[in-house]
Amino acid sequence: MFRHLCFLVIGFCAVASVSSASAQSWKHAGSKAAGYYSEYHGHSSHSHLYGAQSHATHYSNYLSTTTTVDPSVARIAHDSIGNHLNKTQQHLSQMKNQLSSHENKEGVESISEIEGHLQDARLHHADLNKITIQKPIDAKAAKSTVDSLQLSINKAIAGHASLLELLGIQKPTTKEKESK
Repeated sequence: MFRHLCFLVIGFCAVASVSSASAQSWKHAGSKAAGYYSEYHGHSSHSHLYGAQSHATHYSNYLSTTTTVDPSVARIAHDSIGNHLNKTQQHLSQMKNQLSSHENKEGVESISEIEGHLQDARLHHADLNKITIQKPIDAKAAKSTVDSLQLSINKAIAGHASLLELLGIQKPTTKEKESK
């Protein structure tokens, strides 16, 4: 009888610890292998957000120093920023699907907040397109729009940093790993 009771208690403890561990397993190192979230999508969305920020900064600096905006510079800047915003959204969508399927409501809410900032950035990006197709391009109007775009991107970056922390994903590094 005592042996059965001990076996039952040990079994109950094992089930309780496995249930607790699996409920929070998306936060642990094995989560990527288990498919609970994708470090790839987290790092890639991070990279694209920073890519959009970098291109917007370069273009803003250009607009601050020029009196006549070169249409080819305006088009390249616009397209580069748009590409990074679109790729960010694709990666966030994948992460959101993964988190939804594993009922990670906090992660889904975090991504929804980031997507809101990303949508604001896209609206500013659309306004920038209207300015970019004008001849001549109004440098002051473009600069003002790029400044608004940068604010939205910065908010998305701050939210994204919180998301990565929530999921236990290390911030991506720029160093390449040495091959052995």
